Amino acid sequence: MYDAGVTQKQIERVEAAMRLKLVRYEPARIADWTASLSAVAASAKPRKWTAEEAAFIRNEQILCQLDWGHWAANYCSIMLGGINQSGLGKLELWESQRMLMRLVCECERTSFDAAERKEPADGILIAYHKARQLGATAICRSFLVHRISLWKSIAGFSASVDDDKILELYDRDKRIYDNLPFFLKPSLDSRDGSIDQQAMYLKFGRLDSGILYQTDAQKSGLGQGRKFDVSHITEAASFEAFGALTHDFFPGMPQGMHVLCVAESTAQGRGNPWHVWTEAIRKRKVVRWRYIFVPVYVNSARNRRTPPADWVAAVHTLAQAAKIEATSAEYMGRVFVPEKDFLYWWETTRNEYAEMGKLNQFYTNFPSTVEESFQFVTGGAFHPELLERIGMDVVEPVSYEFERSVH
Repeated sequence: MYDAGVTQKQIERVEAAMRLKLVRYEPARIADWTASLSAVAASAKPRKWTAEEAAFIRNEQILCQLDWGHWAANYCSIMLGGINQSGLGKLELWESQRMLMRLVCECERTSFDAAERKEPADGILIAYHKARQLGATAICRSFLVHRISLWKSIAGFSASVDDDKILELYDRDKRIYDNLPFFLKPSLDSRDGSIDQQAMYLKFGRLDSGILYQTDAQKSGLGQGRKFDVSHITEAASFEAFGALTHDFFPGMPQGMHVLCVAESTAQGRGNPWHVWTEAIRKRKVVRWRYIFVPVYVNSARNRRTPPADWVAAVHTLAQAAKIEATSAEYMGRVFVPEKDFLYWWETTRNEYAEMGKLNQFYTNFPSTVEESFQFVTGGAFHPELLERIGMDVVEPVSYEFERSVH
């Protein structure tokens, strides 16, 4: 449902089994159809659907179930957050989100091929290490709402650090649900989550699918004693109970090609459980999980500022630009050359943090490399600017061999 090749194979199997041909309508046509059908459904005098209308509804219900990309582009509503963007709009992927999707698709292909060979499939389990404000939560919420609103008997799970963060996740999910057209909107169970309930829960009764929301402070253990098909952990590095996740929740996740879990966070310190766990995954010491690091510079829709005409980049800014060019291929699969509007934003934002004596927090929030992200939370023996200058001078080692001379 994520990878184009896997999705097409699934579509062809459904078409053959149901003896139909699914149609990919243009977005403008979908919007027109949706508006006209919604007007009819909301009318005081409803009528029967014409054959053409019924065929469109059936087409979209099946295609959306099989193809997350089609559903997300045409029906998933979010609060926009790019430069000069505001209000409600459809999910349009930033480069940071496309990076995640490439890994999701790779995992799905691997699991699909394993399932085809009748072998165990690991599913899609991703440790998402990142800079701030790169759209991670938006795309992960779309994964969960897509699955629970279109598939039967899907157990979803969401966890974050406190009640405010959980309420934010719930609000995002409810916004997506509220803006779905009637033909993609399942009925809510009476246990639909609300602020004053002890347990936040969003459930679609007839589908028997839903999302359980829990916080880090959950006394009974996060997701304890249950198995979840799709899950999302946000702000994971700040969890006091992160060890319980890695020892109890993650190992209990079922194996299967449709299982999905994304644990995402900024670093929030060195030597903490998130640091240890993600580095183990990055070095392939944890086999089932996959790792991705998304640096601060990837999105043209965020973190940009127009420099004045006479701006000259500082020495540390030029050093940072060189570091990005040297390391970007590891994260993006290509060399990235930062433009002036990003470098000016980087320099001015870095200086603001430095003025407050919080340069370590700047690199935690807006890292260009994995190593930059892992900063000491409290001040150490060395000033952050001294550590920054030392780090700027570090170069990648060059391997060489000794030749033994024979006399």
